[in-house]
Amino acid sequence: MAQSASKSCDICMRGPGHNYCEQCDQWLCENCKTLHLRSKISRNHTFLSGQNINPEEKLLCTEHDKNFIFYCNACDIPICKLCIVKKHKQHDTSEINESTQELQSELKKMIDSKMKCIRTNLDKIEQGTGCYQTAVKEAIRTITEEGNQIKLWIDKKVQALIKSLEEQETTSLQALQSIRTKFENDMEMLKKCQNNFAESETITDATKRLKELKLIKSQLDVAAGKQSMVIPTVKYNKKNVSERELIYLFGDISFREIVYSVEQTPKKDTRYLLY
Repeated sequence: MAQSASKSCDICMRGPGHNYCEQCDQWLCENCKTLHLRSKISRNHTFLSGQNINPEEKLLCTEHDKNFIFYCNACDIPICKLCIVKKHKQHDTSEINESTQELQSELKKMIDSKMKCIRTNLDKIEQGTGCYQTAVKEAIRTITEEGNQIKLWIDKKVQALIKSLEEQETTSLQALQSIRTKFENDMEMLKKCQNNFAESETITDATKRLKELKLIKSQLDVAAGKQSMVIPTVKYNKKNVSERELIYLFGDISFREIVYSVEQTPKKDTRYLLY
């Protein structure tokens, strides 16, 4: 491999070799460079030009110690100009620079496509995260609102039951008091009749005694007779409501799980072996 740009052209050996062919590892003058680029086999070669060129060290064919100029697509390996004649003449080959450019183009498209896909997914996550958090807050608000409504209904029912019980208690107590007062009045009358009956026994005159007894009887007729008394009772008939039945009053939460799948690009058996 040439080490400086001050030597003569490696082709014609006459002109100054100021142009370095990266594929052939040769220094060419301007005229040979033009002819080199007109050739079908080397038209895609690239050159370094200038006074201070320091070509990078290249991998060479281990069998012929020549630069890799072609690429054998059948064997999937780079080959030199002697390899193509001796071992790969019937194989599908291409100029290595052309293969490199094709692969570069393919990789660039692949990188751009994958980056675009990732950016789309990142944007989707960014937007979806906000929407998801908003949905969670809305669900919490709805659950809380529903729970408070059920609590309100329960409290309202409890108050209605208590009010009904208290109103019935007042009515029953008033009725009992009225009956009690009547019985107390009758008791006073009966005590008077009892006293009058005792005094009547001291009357010796039968006519007067009979008259007194009839008067006592008329008073007893006014007083309440034997009555059956029913005392009011109250009992709360509790329902055996389970926690599960109470839970059924609430709605359900539906979830959509995260679905994430990675689409793998089929791998080609590409070796890119360099000897």
